Parts: sequence; C-alpha cells; structure tokens
Amino acid sequence: MAFPDIKKPHPIGFFSIDGDRMFEPNDTQLKYYKSPAAEAFPLDLNAGLNRVIHKPESARNELLDHLLRFLYDHQQRIFVNSPAPEFVSYRGLLRLLMCTPYEHRSDWCIHVTRFKNTIYLVERETEQKRYERSQESQFQKNCCSWGFKFEQYCLSDSPFREPDTSPPVNESEEFSLVFHTRLAGMNLLYGAEMDGVISEQPVQLNYDKPVLENLKFVELKTRQALFNDRQRTSYLKFKSRNWWCQSFLVGIEDLYVGIRNDKGFVRSLEHIETRSLPKNGQNHWSPWVCANFLSQFLGRLKAITANLNCPYTVYEFYFNARSGQINYVCLPGKTDHSFLPDWYVESFSRLNKNSK
Repeated sequence: MAFPDIKKPHPIGFFSIDGDRMFEPNDTQLKYYKSPAAEAFPLDLNAGLNRVIHKPESARNELLDHLLRFLYDHQQRIFVNSPAPEFVSYRGLLRLLMCTPYEHRSDWCIHVTRFKNTIYLVERETEQKRYERSQESQFQKNCCSWGFKFEQYCLSDSPFREPDTSPPVNESEEFSLVFHTRLAGMNLLYGAEMDGVISEQPVQLNYDKPVLENLKFVELKTRQALFNDRQRTSYLKFKSRNWWCQSFLVGIEDLYVGIRNDKGFVRSLEHIETRSLPKNGQNHWSPWVCANFLSQFLGRLKAITANLNCPYTVYEFYFNARSGQINYVCLPGKTDHSFLPDWYVESFSRLNKNSK
C-alpha cells in the first residue's frame, strides 16, 4: 500500500492556555526540555499528588473555542492571503482517525460542520467513554497525574534554570502550536499541545508574525516497565501506534519516556526516535494503513458535506468498534449539537463581505 501524498507539517502559529483555562495570545506557557540529572532518579511522581490542580470538568465543553480564537486573530492571513484550510480540528482527533483501522474496543463520535468551504471537526464523548470515566479506579487517575508530574521534572520556564518541582502541578496549563499540512491534496489546519522545546537560549516568539520553523520540540511520555510478554505486546500494539501517529502529525522526531513502576517511581529515561516506532510495531500496525484511512475518511467527509454551507448544521459520525462500521446522521439547523459560536460565525461573515 502506498503512503498518501503528504506535506511535512508546518507550524504557522501558537497560543497559550493559562491555569484558569483562559486563552492567551502569547508564549507564556512555552517550556524548555531539560533532561533530569542521573542523581535525581528515581523520580517520585507521587510528590505533591494531593495538591494537583486538575483540569476542570468545564474544559470538556471548550470544543474548538481556543483554536477558533486563534483563527479569529489571524483570519486575514489564513483565510484571505493564502488558500483557506479545508479542515480545522485538533491533532487528537486526527490521531483518533488514524488509529481507527486497529480500534476494536472504543467507539468514537465526531461532529462535523461545513461553513464557507471549511470543515470543522470536534470529538464528542460517547456514552461508553462517559461510563468508563465514571468507573476509573484511583490507580488509573494517578497514572494520568503521574504523566503531568513527569513533565514537571523535565520542563523549565527558562533554558537557564533547572525544572522547579515544588509548585502544585496545574493540569490546565498548555502551550499549543497550530499546524498546516496538505494530505492527498487537501489543506489541513490543526492545533496541538506541545510539551517542550530544546533550546539553549530563550525563544522569542511574535504572535502576529510567528517564526517557528527552526524550533525542535520533544514529546514526553511515561510507561510501565515491561516485565512480561503481555505487557510488551500491549505496548507494541497500542502505545507505539498512538505515539507514532501523534508525533508524526507535528513532525516530532524524539520522544523521552519515563519508565515507571506501579508505585509511581521513574527509575530510568528512554530516548525513542519517532521513526523507529513503525518498525517496533510492524507485526501489529502499519503507518501506511493509518495515513490512508485518515486521507480516505476526510475525502469522504468532503463528498458528504459538499452542498452544506451552514455554521450550525452538524453531521454526526459514529464509529462502532465491535462492528467496525461508521454511520452518520445529519442534524440540521441550530441545535444543542451546533458548536461554532455566534461570535466566530459573525466575524467570518463580515470577513467574506470585506474581502469581496
């Protein structure tokens, strides 16, 4: 199977989300990667666990709002002075689609709106995922928080300072890049949270005229130490695939993985090159299958929504993992399912009038 024609993802902008989940048109949440010193191990991921500031439930209702704010601020540059994006989403949704051919456990639900020839996509929580979240054990919740704590051990506000692990971890804070790529002739624009940049000097970023091409970002992960064949197979089938899709979409070449035990102690750090992941998982998944499914699904969306130009009408796509089938329904007009906010719709209606 041939790999679909894809242009290397190109960062075109950035934004921050502060500890209160507020959008910031700046780089205040940009972090610098600093590898922990050998004498720092083992890293205790439980340190400060009782003080963690968790992401609020209200964050589930943000949908595309932060990314739309970025598009609003840069609408002339993105929609008028260059070919407008045909698809707008977050990277997580694209990764979800890429992994679908190998997904046999979890359903997904995606809502789609087409407005001014741009297709907007958001993931919606399924009843299955809502139930699983309600049944999470304390250990599962700890594993999530451990990932954030590991990042705190490895990331600093300045390239001249070591990471400070004393403040409470605030899981709401994010630094995101906005990427553009072309996949099988289709223009894609998507936001992606980035963990840290490698730089010996402070990075100065201009929100209005961003220059991002030469920045080298890394991805931080934790995983359980692999003690038996079942754990190793699970890693090769699932984690390696997810990590490759996630990193491939933003051009990340290096992952740094904290190898932890079940008590939340990281005893070693593993460096993984993104390009090595397909070879590791070659008996379980293929990057060609992942990329081709994404390309084919987006092409199908274009065809299905070809005659739609309504900011409120939503197409709901539902993937049933057990059957492997994807079904869709059209939810016309302004309903509870509509997700493009009025301020965004009105601003783009004015933009089209002014650019004629």
